[in-house]
Order: sequence, then C-alpha cells, then structure tokens
Amino acid sequence: MATDALSGSVEASTSLLRTREPIIDPGLRARRRVAEYLHALGVSDMVRVDALAEEIASAVEKQAGGEPRPELAITAAQQRVEDWLKAVFEDDWNAIDPLWLRTFLSAHPLIFLGDVATTKAAVALYGDPRAGKPPAPNEFREQKLTRMRAPRWALGLMVPMGITALATFALVHALGENGLSAAELVWALLFSFLFGLASIGFFTAALGFVTGLFPKKPIAVGATLPRCVLVMPIYHENPEHVFAALIAMRESLSRTPGGDSFEIFVLSDSRDPEKAAEEERAFRRAASTGDSAIPMWYRRRAKNERQKAGNLAEFFERWAHRYTYAVILDADSLMRGETIVELVRRMESQPKLALLQAPLELHRGETLFSRAQQLAGSVSGPMFTRGLATWADGNANYYGHNAAVRVNAFLECCALPVLAGQPPLGGHILSHDFVEAALLCRAGWEVRIAYDLSGSWEELPPTLPEYIARDRRWCQGNMQHLRIAVSEGLKPMSRVHMFVGAFAYMAGPIWLLFVVTGAILAATSERGLVPPEVALVLTSATALTLLGPRLLGWLATALNGDARRAHGGIIRLTASVIVEAIFAALIAPLLMVAHTKIVLSILSGVSTSWGAQNRRSTGALMKVVSSEVTSTLIGLGMLGLLSFFALPLVPWLSPIWAPLVLAIPLALFASSEWAGKALQWLGILRVPSETAIDELVLRADDLRAMTTGDESARFRDMVLDPVLLAAHIARLPKADAKPATDTLIKARERARRSGPTALSTAERKLIQSDADSMRWLHREAWRHWPVESWQLAREQRQLPPEPAQA
Repeated sequence: MATDALSGSVEASTSLLRTREPIIDPGLRARRRVAEYLHALGVSDMVRVDALAEEIASAVEKQAGGEPRPELAITAAQQRVEDWLKAVFEDDWNAIDPLWLRTFLSAHPLIFLGDVATTKAAVALYGDPRAGKPPAPNEFREQKLTRMRAPRWALGLMVPMGITALATFALVHALGENGLSAAELVWALLFSFLFGLASIGFFTAALGFVTGLFPKKPIAVGATLPRCVLVMPIYHENPEHVFAALIAMRESLSRTPGGDSFEIFVLSDSRDPEKAAEEERAFRRAASTGDSAIPMWYRRRAKNERQKAGNLAEFFERWAHRYTYAVILDADSLMRGETIVELVRRMESQPKLALLQAPLELHRGETLFSRAQQLAGSVSGPMFTRGLATWADGNANYYGHNAAVRVNAFLECCALPVLAGQPPLGGHILSHDFVEAALLCRAGWEVRIAYDLSGSWEELPPTLPEYIARDRRWCQGNMQHLRIAVSEGLKPMSRVHMFVGAFAYMAGPIWLLFVVTGAILAATSERGLVPPEVALVLTSATALTLLGPRLLGWLATALNGDARRAHGGIIRLTASVIVEAIFAALIAPLLMVAHTKIVLSILSGVSTSWGAQNRRSTGALMKVVSSEVTSTLIGLGMLGLLSFFALPLVPWLSPIWAPLVLAIPLALFASSEWAGKALQWLGILRVPSETAIDELVLRADDLRAMTTGDESARFRDMVLDPVLLAAHIARLPKADAKPATDTLIKARERARRSGPTALSTAERKLIQSDADSMRWLHREAWRHWPVESWQLAREQRQLPPEPAQA
C-alpha cells in the first residue's frame, strides 16, 4: 500500500523536473535548479523534492526582498544540506560514502532535511555510512566443503578411458619388447593423459552427433510468468555497447508474450569516475527509452569485493526478494526476448530445475583468430553442446552467463566458500560458475543445458594475446577446482566437469614434456622407439580423436540444408573447415607454450584477478611481440638442439618447432582484421550470424548512436554529480597544497562562465587534476550552469524501492 500511495503521488505531481521547455521565469528557474541538486544527492521522491525546492527558494526570495535569485537559492540549498549532515553525522559527516548516502536518501526521502533524531534512528538501522554497503534483507546460507571419502566414476568416462587403455597398452607393449626404461614408462603415461583427454572430447562430440539424429520436441509450457530479472554485471566496459544491447533486448522482450514480467538490472563494479559518468548517462538514456513496462535499474557498488562473483552475491542479498528467476548476462551478451522467456518458462515447468544454461553462439569476430574460433563454434559447437547436455543430464555445467537461475535455490546453495591458503590456489574462488553448478547439484537441484535453443550470443577476445590473458584467469580458477573436486558430497559429474576443465589447461605443459621426452628417447635409441606399424596405428588413432569432432561437425552441418547454406554451401563449408583445422594446428604450439607458462606461474605462487577485457583489436602489435618472444626462443632452441643431436627428427617435429619459430608473425597474422576480412570476402570461415544477421544484432548496432558519450558530457557529469566527484577526487594523487596557477584559474573561470563545452581537452584535464578546483567548480556549476537544460533529467530512479517501502 505504501508503494502504491507513493507511486500515485509521483504520477499526480506536476514536478519541476518534468518541465522540458526553456524556463524564463527566475523564480521557477531557482526552484528547478534546487530540485535538480536535491535529485543529484539521491532524493528520488518527486513530491518531497518539489516541496523542499519550493520551501528553500521561497525563503531566499523573501530574504532578497521578493526578488528571485537562482544562485542564492542553490547556495542556500547547499548550506542547508551541509548543516543537516553535520547535525546527523556530527564529526563523521565528511567521511560518509556518497553512494551510501544516495541509497539511504532514496530509501528514506521523507526524512531528508527533517528531524535529526528520526534521521539518526533510520541511520542506525540502515548500516555504517562509511562502509558504503547498504543493509541486505537476504543472506546466503553458509556452505562448507569437506573431503570426500571415496571417488566415483561417471558412466560416460568408460568409453574414452577404455579406448585410452587399449592405446596405452599397445604403446607400452611395443616399448617393452626389449625392456621398459623409466623414461619410456613416463613417456607412455604422458601419452595416456593426452590421448585420454582427446578421447573425452571425441566421445562428447560423437554423442552429440548421434543425439542430433533424433531431435526431441520442445516442452509445452504456459505463458504466465512470475517477476523475473535480467542481470548484467559490468566492470569498465564500453557503456555505448552495453546499454545499446540492453535497450535492444528490452525491445525484444516487450514484443514477446511474457516479456513484461522482466526487469533489467545493471550491476556496475567500475571504479574509474569517467567510466561511471558514461555509465550513468547511458543508463539515463536507456531507462527513458522504450517500454516502461520493463523497468531498467542501475547499481554501482561502493566497494568491488570478489569481482563478478561478489557483485552478483551482493545483488542477490539485496534484491532476491523481488524476483523468482534471474537471467544472468555477461557484458558482451546478447539474447533474443523469445530465448530469455523460453528459458524461464521451462524452469517454471520443472520445479527441481535450478539453472538452465542457454547455448552460446560466437559472433562479431573480425580478426582471423576470432573468425576461426567462430567457425569452429558454429560447425562443431552445437554438437558438443548436445553431447555434453546428454551426458551430464541433470548435472550439467554453468558457463557463468546467458543462463536462467532459480533465485531462491541460488541464494540457498551458492555462497562461495573461501579456500584455505593464499592465492593463486587458495583464497576466493576465481571461476565461480563451475562451483555454483556443483553446489546446486549437491543440494539436490538440477542443472541442465537447453541445447535446442538459439538466439544467444557472446563475443570472443579478438587477438591471441587477449585470448591468452583470459585463459590466464580461467586457468587459475580451474586449478582451484582441483581442490574443490575432491570435496564431500559432490555429484560425480560435477567432479568430471572440474577435472576435465583443469586437465585441459594442464595439457599444454604435459604435451611439451611429451614432445621433449619423446625426442630425447628417439635420439638415444638405436632401434627406434616403436615399430613403424605400431606408430602408424597410434598416430592414426590420435589423429582420429583430434580431427574426429571436426569431421562429425562438418558432416552434421552438411546434412542440414539450412545450416549448410548459412555457411556458404558445401564447397565453402568444406574449405572453411579445412582452413580452420590448419589454423588450429599452427597456433596449437603457441597455446602449448602459453599454457605451460601460465601453469608454471600459478604453481610458483603468482596470482591474477579478473580485469577489464579488451573486446576490440586495438594495439595488438606490441602485445603480440611481448607475448610471443618466449615461444620464438623455445622454437629456435628446439630447432638448434634437434639439428645438433637428432637431425633426422627435424622434419618430423617441424609441426611444432616451425610455428614456434614463426610465433610473432603468425600471431600478428592471426590477430589482424585484414586477414579476417580477406577470407570473409572469399566466403571462407563464413558463419550464419554473418550470412543472415539477426535483427536484434542490427538493432543493437543502431542504438549505439543513442548511448554514445563524449568528453564534455563526462566532465559535466563528474562536476555536478557529488558521487562521481568524490570518487574522482579520491583517485587523485595526494600532494601538498599549492597556489593555483594563472592558467588553472583562467580555465576554471571559463568553465564556470561558459560551461564544459567551452574548454579544450587540455583545460579539462588541468581542472580534473586539481581537487580544490573540482570542489570549487562543483559549487559554482550548480549556481551558474544551465542544469535545467540537461537533455537527461534525474527523475529516473536508479534503484527499485527498498524492502521497507515494498
């Protein structure tokens, strides 16, 4: 009832902030200016804002003998706010976190500038104003991980492990005809590990191929949905792309039956005030555009603890009571409204289902590297996804985004424990998604993959160095999973997910060790390692396990008329699969060296953390050179040693040492857009997202014109917004106070008089580098800048009502 009454009062109000026409009357301009200032502080109740603006402006007008004075009105408002803060918070009033104050005023607008005792009581219930974290009405249930008593094997491992055992037995038998040395035994064990890992991939692909021959009919479900939320965590992303995609998804939801059950929540962890200014401006544009039946909210954390996992955890603790289901996105995610709604409908029809993962389609690739990855994902990806979904059944995995979760199950089961010890193998869990899926399954919930859905996209790192940088973070998280996989109570399939994920990164150093050991044994053996006929059989079996998924993917795509045409026809499809296979073989040694370096650095105690990801191929040259120097040196060293000690092995091992020697030009070629565009022009590596671009993708591109920002807009927002101003000043280096130079004084006077657009880039940077100038300009700008003519007013709430108001 309280919410309904408040909503009614807001709708009935003829708020000053709703006035879009130029305001000529000085009295009305004074009230509008004060109203804008109060909204910037975080007071979201428009009736309260209007009343305070009228009260303050009228008092100033009376003191001035009936003459309206906008600049005096804003000065009086600022002084009254400061006096009120001093009375409420006393000596700590300057230490209040601005984001905490904004959320507090949003939740308690009626006591703002009111009774001090009442306000202090509300503050005592709301939490520490210096901590920057509002109270959470929900909390995760504590989870514990204990060591299991005995391991159990999943049935699906029997086939690949059986094949691996036969191949290893053949190798050991051939090696042991004249006795088996310790080095030969080690070499056979390394072969067994690598062959077994490849066999698991082949088995998964083959299972997906067979499953695709007998498609299942989708489950029919009802159209009525509870309240749901679309959640996008971001950290120093490009707001232009992020909010354009969100507007496009909101439009798609508005056209989909059941889509009006959704709200959209952007969870920002950005620390850079300029990024935050761009985000808030883009949010205001996005929130005021499109269907108001699907509201959009924006929350930026005061303290970004535990990166993305902590960001989502804080969201669920504060807002879980509002929603039954949450669809979690990544910053580069794009999903059709029909796909989003269908995920939730299927969950609604299956009460035991806690998480439903949508398949991921790669798109927007421009470089040769990203386009080759796209082709592999388009041809073989659906088959792998079907195979994994069939094998795992109700104990499937979670990719961290483009998935729907049951909120109460997630809150109940997915509090991530802190691993004993220090990072990189201890501390906070870096790759949270595998662990969250395992914890849900441990509690009896189901996790599944909706492999038959489409309309779910993500982007790839554009260059090889960016891809390796992402692998560095993933590898550390997966190495932590080796500790979690032996915890008590986990489902066997959850253990398989974790072991296979970690082994995929360990394959790099093991492959390198296998090659080096084999070369030494071959160089020192007079009779050769194994008989030619055994070597031929084992080589053929290894080639089949490695190339088999590509062949099955090509066959599945070729047999599907629509998919075949979307890839350019049978000739271009075949050429694309061959080019991608050759490209994968060329960069495989580079990834081997990169993964070896990563694993060794983690084992030596070097930790990393999630950072902002570069999603565009800019500045690739120096990154490639610095990234591939080690590979080049290893390739040259390998060639030199082979030439000196085992010359006959040089041609046989050329698929490994040659790409390493050419690592820098090869990586540059792979990371180049011109190479990708040349093959695109020839119709090679073509994928369906290019031959028939989805309307949602095109719409997101068009909407970027609305969400783009510029330097003057960022500067204006930082000056006027007290939260952004405080964040910016906190990031400035501490320095002794010095008198302002003539250049600085002239620049800030010009800014006060003519606004941010009158400044050059150098003048803006000069003012931004001086904390006192920014504080001075904040006060003066609210008094003199035409804030009432902003294109984007602040009546749009950033957050939904707090639980106390619901």
